[in-house]
Amino acid sequence: MIDDIFSAQIHFEDPSGASSTRLYYQQTANNTAGALDCRILAEALEAALAGDLVAALSDDFWFTGITVRKVYDDPEPKWLVTGNPQQGLRPGPGLPSNNCINLALNQGTFPVRSNGRMFLPGIPEADTNVGVLASAYQAAQVTDLADTLASQVVALSDTGTWDPGIISQKVLNLTPPLKDWAGAFAFITSISVNPIIAIQRRRTTRVVGAIG
Repeated sequence: MIDDIFSAQIHFEDPSGASSTRLYYQQTANNTAGALDCRILAEALEAALAGDLVAALSDDFWFTGITVRKVYDDPEPKWLVTGNPQQGLRPGPGLPSNNCINLALNQGTFPVRSNGRMFLPGIPEADTNVGVLASAYQAAQVTDLADTLASQVVALSDTGTWDPGIISQKVLNLTPPLKDWAGAFAFITSISVNPIIAIQRRRTTRVVGAIG
């Protein structure tokens, strides 16, 4: 339904294990195909993101799937798409998965300090220069991916649409234990790339959609 909010977790596999990143979406047009929203969004996201994801990934990383969960409103089962693992296309080894592309998720609903961040693993070592992204790689593969992530997602054979956004943790948890998902959501207006490679502390992530 329009205004429902979803969490999309994007899964990766690399020589040392697995990693993931997350983005939120709000439904902006209803589905007509009869399938559950989580399934329709997961399949549409895989189709929309796969090309630009693997174009930016080192070839020892794989994009292995997407898990979509509805966080607001009426609950429904989550949906995991893992049927088509795809290998990164950038040649050579990648940096460890805690070395990430740092994307700024810009919005205009809350103060600037509420802007979100998204961390993407799989940076090719050859596309870096002493702690920063190589300028050509940033201008092409990374910017293309950022633009795609900032775009509306359209169902593959349906009328459903979803727009990406951020969740303000301050608004979400204003009156615990209640969660104000609707009040905390803000649509993304743009995604910008920070050239400095971010180092993240990551807990162990279960491999999803394993390639072998």
